[in-house]
Amino acid sequence: MVKTSSGMTVGRLAKKYGLSRSTLLYYDSIGLLSPQTHMKGEYRLYGAEEEKRLAQICHYRKAGIPLKEIKIILDSPVSSISGVLEARLKELNEEIASLHEQREFISGILKSGSAVPSAKMDKAAWTEVLRSSGFSEEDMRDWHKAFERTHPERHQQFLEYLQIPDDDIRLIRKWSAGPQRIQKIKQASERYMELFYDFFSTLTRLGPGSSKTTKRALACVSGLPENAQVLDVGCGTGLQTIALAEDTDFQITAVDNWQVALDRMTVLIEKAGLAERITVQQSDMNELGFAPESLDLIWSEGAIYLMGFENGVSKWKEFLKPGGWIALSEMTWTADERPAEAAAFWNEGYPEMKSITENIATLERQGFEVVDHFILPQSDWWDMFYREIEDAIPAFVEKHGDSAEVRMVVESNEKEMEIMRKYHEYLGYVFYIARKK
Repeated sequence: MVKTSSGMTVGRLAKKYGLSRSTLLYYDSIGLLSPQTHMKGEYRLYGAEEEKRLAQICHYRKAGIPLKEIKIILDSPVSSISGVLEARLKELNEEIASLHEQREFISGILKSGSAVPSAKMDKAAWTEVLRSSGFSEEDMRDWHKAFERTHPERHQQFLEYLQIPDDDIRLIRKWSAGPQRIQKIKQASERYMELFYDFFSTLTRLGPGSSKTTKRALACVSGLPENAQVLDVGCGTGLQTIALAEDTDFQITAVDNWQVALDRMTVLIEKAGLAERITVQQSDMNELGFAPESLDLIWSEGAIYLMGFENGVSKWKEFLKPGGWIALSEMTWTADERPAEAAAFWNEGYPEMKSITENIATLERQGFEVVDHFILPQSDWWDMFYREIEDAIPAFVEKHGDSAEVRMVVESNEKEMEIMRKYHEYLGYVFYIARKK
């Protein structure tokens, strides 16, 4: 594509403003920035007015204003603009207040004279430092809540630094975002987790998806070498791993930390005759241990949320060769509007869930070019995953009887299905396919 005398193509305009082509296509799809016209072959052509509008969009995005509100600013009278900016000012003041709390918390530790050793600490040592500095349990909880709200990825990294186990990290982060429900879980955590794993051990697929979707995402990847070295992180029972291996010569390492799922996967791989090209490995996704720049493709369907999207991308990219690929499906807000009921449910279950634009920006910030993205179809949720959950509930209740923990497992699944049935136009899994620059 080339620049013309009367405008600029989408690729040129995106490059000029440091954006991806897919970002401008998304802006077009939501009516935020439409091209002046289309050239032959459906290439978009942007004029001076469209470029001016994009410059304004970028300016407001840097201020942290959501796309929906930017559209209001650009399309509405001055009175509406004032309302949007006042709302953003209120948000900024709240963020500043939260950061001030964090600052006072850390300053209190340093001023108290408590020893903060430079060597690695564990959870017990850190808690002792805080207690000796005069912080109560409530102070500590408030600090975690503020940390999770303002910088979720850094909160994750900090908890990893304290050598806290993955399950405990997830519990702390969920509690920080939604303490009431998680406190109930914490009080019966061992029994709850035992029942949770028992319930999902009966399912064929551990999350939304399909072989068709896996292959659709794979079709976006190009230029891989023969016998490409591929890593599937959070592989579960391996249905997508097998789909990746079919009709390719990939050498795949499939990693998960749940041995029950890996045992079932091993049986499926052997039945498919793919045991020579798929290596099954039990491992923590935070400590994969691959050599730097040793992989051609990293794949992960519905699992990166356990690390946090940006944290996972940042860690995994080191394993990719220059020009290597990453393909991820991630729970995402797919519309600017966030219905209150859906927001309340997912702010408790996955508070760091972002929008498509935010996840694309994260990938670009981490040194990737986003080649394509798409929303998983509803059939990927209902044809197998949710259908199996619905079918499994009666036998699960009959097996374990009626208890608070059993009801929590059942109700959490039923509530999720209700939310997704009512609000699937606002959120869902999105596949992101990107290449390392």
